[in-house]
Amino acid sequence: MRISTITMYEQSLNSLNRQQGEFLKIGQHISSGRRVVNPSDDPQAAALAVGIDQAKAVDQQYANARVSARNSLSQEESVLNSTSDFIVRARTLLVQAGNDTLGDVDRQAIGLELQGIYEGLLGQANSADGNGRFMFGGFQDDTPPFVQGADGKVSYVGDSGVKGQQVDSARLMPSVDNGQAIFKSADDADLFATLENLIGTLATPVASEADKANLQSVLATAGKALGKSFDNVLAVRASVGARLNELDVLDVVGGNRMLNYEQVLSDRLDLDYNKAISDYTLRQVGLQAAQKAFVDVQKLSLFNQL
Repeated sequence: MRISTITMYEQSLNSLNRQQGEFLKIGQHISSGRRVVNPSDDPQAAALAVGIDQAKAVDQQYANARVSARNSLSQEESVLNSTSDFIVRARTLLVQAGNDTLGDVDRQAIGLELQGIYEGLLGQANSADGNGRFMFGGFQDDTPPFVQGADGKVSYVGDSGVKGQQVDSARLMPSVDNGQAIFKSADDADLFATLENLIGTLATPVASEADKANLQSVLATAGKALGKSFDNVLAVRASVGARLNELDVLDVVGGNRMLNYEQVLSDRLDLDYNKAISDYTLRQVGLQAAQKAFVDVQKLSLFNQL
């Protein structure tokens, strides 16, 4: 069987192209540091990489949610700290107001300071987040949750909803409590109503034994209500602290999971440089041989023999 010059030429050219393609492919792997550059390099590993990338994207969303939840909880914690301080000061003033040696003017002065505490608490209760949304109105976050009516009394107009963040695959975390949970005690007393009644009583002159008895009764009732409100705020603060600690734990778990993803990707996709350089050298030799063979085939034409 005779082999024509053109057949030899085509075979030599195909070999040259194949060797050149393999040489360039290895060079691409070395430059990228990856064993799998195109899906055809290892379809199974490429499919695994797609799945892991999707899992990493989901985990990143959880991480972003944890940042958002931490910001909200930290802001709530700040409000709770201020609220606690206000209540502690109010309880101190309450004890002072019960002193029998005080006159009407003294009690009125205490009432004025309690009025400032009252307004400070109202401001805290209507705190807004960085986006201008009111924090403690539940899902009704576009208007102040605590409003003061024409009679001067404060009422809660938010709802009982609790906003949450999906901070991990199996954890929907409450990221901020509503105003009812914070500013009402266990027996459903409104903190503001307690202060309103107390301030009004201190502004009223004590002219008789009946007035004194009424004052002491109001002070006792207010003392109990403030104590319950304080305990309630402490309970919410403890819950917020626990959630912040949980976020720290979830951050560690999420970070370890990300490291595992990276390790799996590295094991399956990263290049073995020693083997790659060895293959690169061999392909380079093969390409040089194919180039020489191609040149030699070109010289076989009969016209070159004339």
